[in-house]
Amino acid sequence: MVAKLARVALRAALLVVVLAAMSRVSFAQSPQCMPGGSCCINGTCGTLEQFKRNATIVCLQADAIENKSLPQSIEWAGRCTAAQMMAGRVEETQLANAKEHRQALEAQRRLREMGAPMPPEDPMVIAKDEMVAAITECRNKRIEGTLKTFVASAECANPRIIEAFSKAKYRYMDLIAAFNAKRLQISERVDREELAEADAQTESQRLFASIVEAERQRDAMRK
Repeated sequence: MVAKLARVALRAALLVVVLAAMSRVSFAQSPQCMPGGSCCINGTCGTLEQFKRNATIVCLQADAIENKSLPQSIEWAGRCTAAQMMAGRVEETQLANAKEHRQALEAQRRLREMGAPMPPEDPMVIAKDEMVAAITECRNKRIEGTLKTFVASAECANPRIIEAFSKAKYRYMDLIAAFNAKRLQISERVDREELAEADAQTESQRLFASIVEAERQRDAMRK
């Protein structure tokens, strides 16, 4: 029995370590995670408040088990710790990104004042910014009533997304095509009222995270 409990405890500890490591990798590959916005950790996306709420729920579920020596209790304690670490990582990353953003804006301001040229922008950063702008503009058109459906909004943004990444000479355009196709499928489900808009946004964020992971895996195979 003691050996079994030790194995469960070790498995829970390993879960914490693995999730912490995955969060560091995912944040390095994901879109910028800023205060008030959504962040993704290995395909799990949400706001800081959502990550904190999830951690609270998981920890309460762990506390709800009376016998703390049970393998189930030990495993849920590990899940609680992992969820708390994920929420903490989101908060730390948001604060760090906000600080870097402020520093960049200040440096840009000083360069403009000095009449000095700005550093060349990364083509991929420009492509991602254009993608966000296209999705946001088409979403606003839907909200204003210019576009009548979620599918129309997706169809509005998709060509601009393709164009942006083509211009950046992105090497995996099939991933962008898959991203657009999946976005369209998600939009169709919302129009059919099979999926709530908030859930659709979460699925879209998870989708982007999966595309980023596929890119990472392909890059690793090229080395």
